[in-house]
Amino acid sequence: MKLKIAIISACFAVTAGGAQAQGPTLIGCYKKVKVPAQYEVSKTLIKEPVRKYIKRNGRYELVEYAAIYQEDRKLIKEEYFVMKEVVCN
Repeated sequence: MKLKIAIISACFAVTAGGAQAQGPTLIGCYKKVKVPAQYEVSKTLIKEPVRKYIKRNGRYELVEYAAIYQEDRKLIKEEYFVMKEVVCN
């Protein structure tokens, strides 16, 4: 019984002596980066393009008014953060 206690106490002494207190070790440096939300975008035609003749400065000019669209956005993925590795200074 005394031998068992002596062996156990010797093991604790070796373990305690080998585990000396050390400071933390720097493994890498990181920066928190925001990834924006992702959307699926579709356009709906509201008004078609129009061409008109307009009288200006004594002449007729053909002008075109651009089409008008409504943009519909559907959320696919919310914004989130990732850790990007950077150089440690």
